[in-house]
Amino acid sequence: MSSTSAALSFPVFLQRTSSDNADGVLLARCKRGERAAFDVLLNRYRERVLNLAFQMLRDEHAAEDVAQEVFVRAFSKIHDFRGESSLFTWLYQITLNECRAKTRRAKVHLNYDDCDNCKGDERSTPENATLQKIALENALDQLSEPLRVALVLRELHGLSYEEISKVLKIPVGTTRSRLHEARQKFQRIWDAE
Repeated sequence: MSSTSAALSFPVFLQRTSSDNADGVLLARCKRGERAAFDVLLNRYRERVLNLAFQMLRDEHAAEDVAQEVFVRAFSKIHDFRGESSLFTWLYQITLNECRAKTRRAKVHLNYDDCDNCKGDERSTPENATLQKIALENALDQLSEPLRVALVLRELHGLSYEEISKVLKIPVGTTRSRLHEARQKFQRIWDAE
């Protein structure tokens, strides 16, 4: 297991920090060309970006490639960031766009159909935890991309409806209806397994 594998767990419930003020100062420094300030932002958001990429792509190396590309793009486009949303919302938009592009290019989807009895029993063992993760991934994979993305951003990354709306560039009402539909479909899939 590589050193990044610890950061690439599924599911991960990421703790959010209130760093908007600190981000503002760092962003101003980044826009002046201070590489050290960008490195601080990179360290602050790398795990979140890496986890989202992994949750969307289900491949450690692809997630690492996407995370690297996200920060290269963010650094090169930092002057375009207008602050209409939080920095992590902007980074999530870039991450989702990069994941979609990578998926389109690769046209590879993992399939867990060979997993027999993926849910396992109720005892907490490493094997059962792995089977639970596979079952969760399988259920998420059966959702359409718009529903899966909304559900992952809300339930695994803890974004608010408003933040999801900004990331996906859709109205809050659409976000709410997508999440409602995603939760219902996920529950039906989960119960059927």
